[in-house]
Amino acid sequence: MSEPSILLAYHSDEGQTAKIAERIEATLVAAGASVTRVVAEQAPPPAGFDGVIAGDSIHAGRHSKELRSYVAEHAEALNRLPVGLFQVSLTSANPDEEHSAIATGMVKDFLEATELDPDIVGLFAGALAYTRYGFFKRNLMKRITAKEGGDTDTSVDHEYTDWDAVEHFATDVLALVRTAADATT
Repeated sequence: MSEPSILLAYHSDEGQTAKIAERIEATLVAAGASVTRVVAEQAPPPAGFDGVIAGDSIHAGRHSKELRSYVAEHAEALNRLPVGLFQVSLTSANPDEEHSAIATGMVKDFLEATELDPDIVGLFAGALAYTRYGFFKRNLMKRITAKEGGDTDTSVDHEYTDWDAVEHFATDVLALVRTAADATT
């Protein structure tokens, strides 16, 4: 297979998911893929792509309506392609069994709501963007984070994303896309 074409549709509220999508795109392009990176609400139908990656951040325990709508609308077409799904949440910053179960449960809820059946799922820790939050959200996030034993210094942002895991996810999706293409030729 020459240059696989991958659609990377995502939604980002505070920028960390966009940053992760950019790293996924860079990893894929460096490995020889053609990537169309676009926000979910502007994403084209998946027809014509060799594979799709969908990504979203979690807020108040839920995926965005933008990505949910896109995936639900195109679930049938998506399920005929190699698909990777990534979820960004602070829950994934705590790798213990309880937090892993919560993060996995949010993915399960998303899959049930959209009927998506991804081949690969990546769970990535996000960031606390204290310096970009308004007064109310900054204090709310500080209280929540303090309860979890996390960083409460609101004078700086705290990034928890494991960039090696993000790059491994991207290369795993690309390998899946190439394998699927080889199987059809």
